Amino acid sequence: MVGQTISHYRITAKLGEGGMGVVYKAEDTKLERTVALKFLAAHLLNDEEAKERFLREAKAAAALDHPNICTVYEINEVDGKTFIAMAFLEGDSLEDRISNGPLPLKDSLEIARQVADGLQAAHGKGVFHRDIKPANVLISPEGLATVMDFGLARLTEASRLTKHNTAMGTVAYMSPEQAQGMDVDSRSDLWSLGCVLYEMVSGQRPFQGQYDQALLYEIVHEEPAALTGLRTGVPIELELLASKCLAKDRDDRYQSAKEIAVDVRTLAEKLKSGRSTIVRTTNLAAAARATVAAAQTLTPTEALPPGAVVVQRSTQRALQAVAAVAAIAVLGLAFLYFGQAPPPSPPTVEFSVAVPEGLRAGQLGVSPDGRHLVMSVRPRGSLWVRSLDSVEWREFTGTQGARFPFWSPDNTEIGFFADERLKKVALAGGPSQTITEAPDGRGGSWGANGTILFLPTPFAQVHSIAESGGEPIAVTEEGEGAGYPRFPHLLPDGRHFLYEVSGTSPEKSGIHLGSLDGDSPRRLLPDASNVLYVPSGAQASAGFLLFVREGTLMAQTFDASRMELSGGPIALPAAPPFAGNAGFYGFSASATGVLAYSSAPNAGPQRLVWVDRAGAAVDRTDLVADRLSTFSLAPDGTRAAYSAVAGGNLDIWTYDLMRQTRIRLSDQPGNDHYPVWSPDGTQVAFRSTQPATFGDIYLSQTDGSNAPVALLSETSEEFSSDWSNDGRFILYSSRGEETLYDLWYLERATSGDSWDRSFS
Repeated sequence: MVGQTISHYRITAKLGEGGMGVVYKAEDTKLERTVALKFLAAHLLNDEEAKERFLREAKAAAALDHPNICTVYEINEVDGKTFIAMAFLEGDSLEDRISNGPLPLKDSLEIARQVADGLQAAHGKGVFHRDIKPANVLISPEGLATVMDFGLARLTEASRLTKHNTAMGTVAYMSPEQAQGMDVDSRSDLWSLGCVLYEMVSGQRPFQGQYDQALLYEIVHEEPAALTGLRTGVPIELELLASKCLAKDRDDRYQSAKEIAVDVRTLAEKLKSGRSTIVRTTNLAAAARATVAAAQTLTPTEALPPGAVVVQRSTQRALQAVAAVAAIAVLGLAFLYFGQAPPPSPPTVEFSVAVPEGLRAGQLGVSPDGRHLVMSVRPRGSLWVRSLDSVEWREFTGTQGARFPFWSPDNTEIGFFADERLKKVALAGGPSQTITEAPDGRGGSWGANGTILFLPTPFAQVHSIAESGGEPIAVTEEGEGAGYPRFPHLLPDGRHFLYEVSGTSPEKSGIHLGSLDGDSPRRLLPDASNVLYVPSGAQASAGFLLFVREGTLMAQTFDASRMELSGGPIALPAAPPFAGNAGFYGFSASATGVLAYSSAPNAGPQRLVWVDRAGAAVDRTDLVADRLSTFSLAPDGTRAAYSAVAGGNLDIWTYDLMRQTRIRLSDQPGNDHYPVWSPDGTQVAFRSTQPATFGDIYLSQTDGSNAPVALLSETSEEFSSDWSNDGRFILYSSRGEETLYDLWYLERATSGDSWDRSFS
């Protein structure tokens, strides 16, 4: 038919063909516009009653005028061929988009909102679609979602259950009442929209029977797998929204498309502002169960399969009632690492909880019994707690400025740092109590015998103190190159403890084992990360260590009676964000196997923006990078130097603000940051932690023409700060054992490129 003229439409191209007919691109010679012509298959119109019903509904659909509904211009019949003339739209079908995998959450929500808006307009005119599915939603290059084929579903409804006239995919989106041959109303479209939303988020249909009858049975009798078990980072609000769309009884569903649009829009705003999806909870044993056979031989890079964490149907019902965590399993990992036969799999839950309105998550801690979650909030806020079988948060009054909360072993009290003191507060409420002075605490741990280990400042030694107070006692010792201990964690025997060591050479930094009995400390792992011990169950001495390696949460077997590691680490499906506190990552675990970790918005890429003196953003740049930080402007203001992660390293880059181009100045192992510009803009000095050094000052040409050159290599910790206007001096800070941080400067020699170190 290409080249033919039908009525006043000249057909120019064939666009597609399906069970309902053929679609062509055509030119409207009267109104001089491009249109799409859909010629309906003859078998759909061989029943005169069906034909009349179709024409009646198609005319009603043609009266719809909404940006999310494809405009119908005309329904006509020429030479026995019935066709519909409609707007010609550029774009891809949602079905094609989903075929490439799950959509980003923000895109899924935006498309669902637009489809809901279109359905609301149609339902308000008494028009039901009856066949909402990804193939009937077109997405324009600009992101506009348009619902196609209003009024056509009635034609195929009677014959939809036969294999001859339909693809199985159409059956997959039918509501229970459609599947049982009942009358339909607007809520059937809402069910189908729920199926589409589910598929956009998960990449798979909620019901997946291999033939039509199996699909129909699942639709009427079965529950789909929870979205939170199929994809990481799905907020609990989205789980509940999809579940309400897919309620079997239409009276339990959303009652209008407008309700869906409002809830989707609200959730999208929460996600954008960071008020949702900040904490994710999963069961550790189930997360690693898929690796039972190879647990002893896995290498650090072998991650668990995505399907290792699932939500069983009974647990999903609990999620729908917002009482999800009561069903979290209470098993550890002993059988995975010690060859014991695994017991029957318990229900497993993976879900997200939102922080209190208007706040941002800081550090978090799961109670030892796995029943409560405590969280400090930012900026410098108070402590909040919630029971994991509730949706309500409760604020502890009088805890302003609280940081690094940790639990008492009996789950009744919480230790924390605030007002330059180590404090505690009862879970039941009441005023907080001061235990001792702690000017800038860095982590605490509460033992069963009433002993608390803590760091009073970032550069102090680990101290112990009784829970009732008293005189703190240092339990680690300073030494040449010993580094700075952080985040102590007491082991079950109450005498040994784990801690992170930073601020030293790479050979000495990492996770260490200490003792209250005065035994020499021992390095267990090279990773600069806070660490937790999680027992495997009744045997407190059998369990595993949790720590972060290259951004991924790892678990490795640890015998707490022999104080020895065994096997290799296994990657868990979690990537806690770096919390900006020298090796601290946002994760916590209970003795019962509940893991919680933060997925705060600042864990992803950041964008460089211009702000005014009041702090308001006035312009955006095109510079987007992971862990974008420590940036500085060139003297002429046309370029920025910054540190960002690429290939696992934190490296120095420059960005031309006018040309929007970037140059990488360092790609060596270690972390490079704190760049400062030379006054002529040709060089950048920066701090670098190389494998064989610690915190030294390096120099690089800003055109990237040379490898970084070390200007200063010392055993202390240096941070580049500024470069004098005459080019002679580079200012930096360096930590001394007695005086803490002091200002120093490097002075350029009068001839040559050498630099001399002097005290400021």
